[in-house]
Amino acid sequence: MEKTLLSSESLNDIITELNWPKPIPFMEESSLSLPYPVESLPPLIGHAVQLYQQYGQQPLPLIACSALSAVSLACQTLANVARDTLLVSPVSMYFVVVAASGERKSAADHALSQSIRAWERGAREQLQPSLQLAKTLHQAWFAEKEGLLGQIRRATCEGKNDIDEMKDQFTELMLDEPEIPVLPHLFFEDTTQEAMVSQLAKGWPSASLWSDEGGIVISSPGMQQSATRFVAMLNRLWDGKPFSAHRKTSGTFHIANRRLTVSLMLQPAILQQMLTKNDGISRQSGFMARCLLAYPSSAMGGRYYQEPPQTLQALSDFQRRLTDCLDETTFFDASGCHNLPTLQFSPQGKHRWIMFFNELERGLKNPHQWGSIPDFVSKAGENVARLAGLFHLFEGKTGHIETDNIERAIDIMHWHLVEARRMLNIVKPEQEHSDANRLIQWMKEKALEMATPRYIDQFCPIRDKARRKKAIETLLERGYLKESRLDNKTTLLVNPHT
Repeated sequence: MEKTLLSSESLNDIITELNWPKPIPFMEESSLSLPYPVESLPPLIGHAVQLYQQYGQQPLPLIACSALSAVSLACQTLANVARDTLLVSPVSMYFVVVAASGERKSAADHALSQSIRAWERGAREQLQPSLQLAKTLHQAWFAEKEGLLGQIRRATCEGKNDIDEMKDQFTELMLDEPEIPVLPHLFFEDTTQEAMVSQLAKGWPSASLWSDEGGIVISSPGMQQSATRFVAMLNRLWDGKPFSAHRKTSGTFHIANRRLTVSLMLQPAILQQMLTKNDGISRQSGFMARCLLAYPSSAMGGRYYQEPPQTLQALSDFQRRLTDCLDETTFFDASGCHNLPTLQFSPQGKHRWIMFFNELERGLKNPHQWGSIPDFVSKAGENVARLAGLFHLFEGKTGHIETDNIERAIDIMHWHLVEARRMLNIVKPEQEHSDANRLIQWMKEKALEMATPRYIDQFCPIRDKARRKKAIETLLERGYLKESRLDNKTTLLVNPHT
């Protein structure tokens, strides 16, 4: 074990000058993903995914999840989906993709969602003139309201007899409040829970939490201030059930008939942080189970230059259909997405869905099948219904959801279940890794550049002596800490690259 003699005066300089290794992450890829079933995507989606993959050369699951996120955002205001008469849910989907820096995540995300962003810009520009007029009318209405209230107050104080007439006028005026059109705000990234709730409650009722650098979301004010509340809000929006948010500064917001898509692309270390932050609230709360996860094998090292395809027809068709779906939205206003039609399974489709549901349930008895991810399995049946509903809507079909789209959704969902099991086996830390990660996170939160073992013994959150000692050893072995001598005391220096 390397030891270095240091003086306190030169600590900062020497920390910088030491030849620090890059810390070895606690999550390492130990097995490969199954081939992604791109042939199970509807042709309009699958052809666009394959065409872009030939040029961009990103891992296929990464591109497919970007495409499906775009479909979810474009179609989530068109309908709900029913599994039976009691189980009715939105069609919105949540996706979390893990990929290292350099996998061209941003390029894929931009290519598959650009028509949605263009539609958002165009809609905002188109609504601006009517918005300005509505604001002017509302200001005049507000002035009239305040004037009438003033008259009522004075009449009350003076004991006049025409108060009832003025009250009737006030009631009519309140019923005649001019509506202010809301502008589409489809993408949230670096946001607080309060800002997101306020926008959804008062503004456009369809949106996404979307980031090709998911670390921005994980480190956003919303997650930092209260991860538990933020994750609970995302869960409620996925469920599509009404809820109220109470805030001292901004009052009470009632959230109903809103739709949210989640599309997060994370680096491996950020996923590890999500699974351990706040005692693993992201998984314990059920948020991760609501998501379709993917951690594809890296394509780096084999992505030699490719000229763009001579024709981008498949991608153009995909983008055009996204725009059409956004234009077809007619079932919402400032009150939210209400009176949405409900998609039903055909009898044959329902039979196939039940078979899949029961197969999953039987698999929970086997720890080597689904027994290790019961939380993901509990949401899989609903996610299949949502995905089949999206396929049905995106293809422009009417009537019941037929067996072909149920089968497609089952194939995609099965891949994501296997992937979730594989990923969580990779990231499921042994006790020593969990403790080591907890210790280094605590040191980072305390902004410690160095600490003595005695200080760690006294103040770190790991109270078991043997586990604490093993955590320190693990951090030394993996390059997060370096042991040195400072003022004749053993001192642990924190790797500045941590």
